[in-house]
Amino acid sequence: MDYLVADENCKEALKELMIEENKIKWLSKYEKLFKKVSISPIGLPNIANVNFDGVNYPFIGEFHRVYQCVIQDLTN
Repeated sequence: MDYLVADENCKEALKELMIEENKIKWLSKYEKLFKKVSISPIGLPNIANVNFDGVNYPFIGEFHRVYQCVIQDLTN
């Protein structure tokens, strides 16, 4: 059930990004969600935790990718 909720929250975050002009505010608002859907193995890159019990949650993966892209765009 947590994955369904997280997937829906990621979907809403992606929709909000389309209308949010302040990307820093958006990053801050969804930082906890990003951390929740991420796996950070020691010494390896951060990855999205999109699979559970053989089910793929596509909005989690998309949100994770977009969140990292927004960070990269703001730091370059």
